[in-house]
Amino acid sequence: MSIKTKELVNTWGGWLGEESWDYFSTITYRYDISARRNENIMLGIEERLKNKTPSHKLFWIMEYTSNNYQTHNHLLIKGDGARDEIDLYLKEKGLVNPKCVKHEEYDSSLGANYYVSKHIHSNKVRYGLSYSKDYVQ
Repeated sequence: MSIKTKELVNTWGGWLGEESWDYFSTITYRYDISARRNENIMLGIEERLKNKTPSHKLFWIMEYTSNNYQTHNHLLIKGDGARDEIDLYLKEKGLVNPKCVKHEEYDSSLGANYYVSKHIHSNKVRYGLSYSKDYVQ
């Protein structure tokens, strides 16, 4: 990784680390999910949160698995009920085995670099940020 890329990753991590996230989550799909389909799933989650969760913030990053086709996601989640809405969305779509969706309490002492931004330098990742209009820090 070049010095400029390291600076970018550290800057992203610092910016994301300013938020007091509630959860770090990993979503591993039941089936091979292409990058395009995964991105559409994540946009669907964003839309659901905007409609169903009064106050939320979400950062997601999609990565390829070792087979270079299937993808999975890492998320930072903040907001009452946001995690539950994500779980419900995935369940309704039949995309995951609930055992393959893991939510851990976010440990701010580790920082966002530890959780998600370490992967952001790859040209194969996709990522997004979503928050409600009335989001309050």
